Order: sequence, then structure tokens, then C-alpha cells
Amino acid sequence: MFSAIQLNLMAQQFFPIPVDTTSAWRILREYNDESCVYHYNSIYYVDGTVIHNGKKYYKIYEEGHYSTSDVNPMFPCSGGSYDYSGVFRGAIRTENRKTYQFINGYAYLLMDFTLNVGDTMYSYLTQEGKIIESIDSVLVGNEYRKRFNFQNSSFGYCNWMIEGIGHERGLFETMDYPFESWSDFFCYGENGIPIFGDENCDITVGKIEKKSLINDIKIYPNPAYNNITINLSEPSAKIKSYSITDIYGKSLINKNANLNKNILTINIKKYESGIYLLSITTNDNKTFVRKIIKK
Repeated sequence: MFSAIQLNLMAQQFFPIPVDTTSAWRILREYNDESCVYHYNSIYYVDGTVIHNGKKYYKIYEEGHYSTSDVNPMFPCSGGSYDYSGVFRGAIRTENRKTYQFINGYAYLLMDFTLNVGDTMYSYLTQEGKIIESIDSVLVGNEYRKRFNFQNSSFGYCNWMIEGIGHERGLFETMDYPFESWSDFFCYGENGIPIFGDENCDITVGKIEKKSLINDIKIYPNPAYNNITINLSEPSAKIKSYSITDIYGKSLINKNANLNKNILTINIKKYESGIYLLSITTNDNKTFVRKIIKK
């Protein structure tokens, strides 16, 4: 049985956000205050509606797992970890190919899918603006949806937005480079099935994943002057390979050998001060991407 949103979608030949009431997103958020890193391994899901100025918005809630990790193990965090559910993140609607969020009594433009190549999008998520460099389509499930590709601004932090899904860094998360904060969009799905992103991603609402996607890995010190250490807290987990790139995607280190180590120290002394991306692959072929700061 089609929902009202699906019927509207068929008439417009356009994919709104949300596509239907089973839409769900898996998003990892973190905040680094240089003492602790605070992790939120989240599932966003639709549950109910609210009317504002005569317009229907679909309420988005969040459930997931919260945890902390140490920036420096000599000063451990005290936040602990816990599961959470039923956290209201705001209401959302799409009208005339524009997606809005309603929260705290105000409505904000999130994404604008009416734009053409060369146009600049200003919204609640991008104060600096995102220029549309190209528009193409990507396969989502068994159908194609329009993708808007941004010029390489804000350190290339957010590169696209897709009809019916959101953007590369999430749904409500900033498109501008956040420095202390970070977010990763893992997958989008409908009817409990991932149809875009990581096909093994779990978006089952009501089944909170007990362990954070990055709870098993510690990187310290971060920021660092000379060396960073990778420590896998799970004894059976081993580092298979790792790479470091700058924020523009240039490869600086790429160790593809089967390292088979639980703890690894990397010398970054020769690199300029700035922000880099560390990608780690474990022996069970899980890949973790973390931000590191070279002082």
C-alpha cells in the first residue's frame, strides 16, 4: 500500500525527503574538545507529523549509542557510554523541490534541489554557500536519483546532496567544515533495507546497536606534534593496513601490507600543521576513517 508521500512522488517524478514514512538514515557524529571525543552512532527515522503554518512536516527521531574516547590516555574521559532512543531531531518536509526543517518554532531551508549548474546554495546547513559544479544521477536501490555535486569548497568536506536522501555528511548536519565536530553518513534505507551507501549497514529501528562503530579504536594524542598511536581495544582485532590523506584527498602514506598489529605508532613529524584523514582497515575488513590534527 502506497503512502501519501509515495503517491506524490509518482506524480512529480521527484524524490522528496522523506520519500516515505519508512525512510531511515545511519549517521555517525562526533565532537572533539581536545580532551575527549564524544561519539553518537545514530539512526534517524520518521515517526508522526506536525503542522506548522498549515504545512505538514514529518517528525524525525534518533536512537543509537553514545560513547567517549580519550584524546590522551593520561587524561581519561568520564562520560561513559549508553544507549538512547526517542530523541527528537526536528521535523522535515519537501515542497517545490526544497527541503525544510522545523525546530524550536522556526522553519529553515536545508537543501534546494531546484538549482542549476553554477548556482550557489545558501541554507541553514551551509553559511558559506555551496556552488553546484555538476548534476548527475546515482543508482539508489533499483532507481536513479538526481545528485548535485558541489565545487571543492570548505576543504572538500561535503561534496554532494541527493534527492530523497540528504547530503554526504548527513541530514541535519553542517555542510561546512566543522573543525571540532565531524559527521559521516553511512547509509540510507527504506522498509528496513539499506538501498544507498554501505549495504551491510543496520538501520533497524528499535534494535539499538550496542557498540559504536568506532568504539573499538583509540587514536592518541590528537592533536599531535610528532607521533600518533592507533590502539585497538579488542584483543582479537588487528590493524591490516592504513593510509593518511590531506583534506584535499592527496595521499601521504599508504601502507597496504598485512600489518597484523593491535597497536601501531605513526610518525607524522615531517608533515605541515593542519588536518588530515586517517583510514584504518582491520583484519575483518572493517574500515574506520578518523580526523587527525598535526600541530
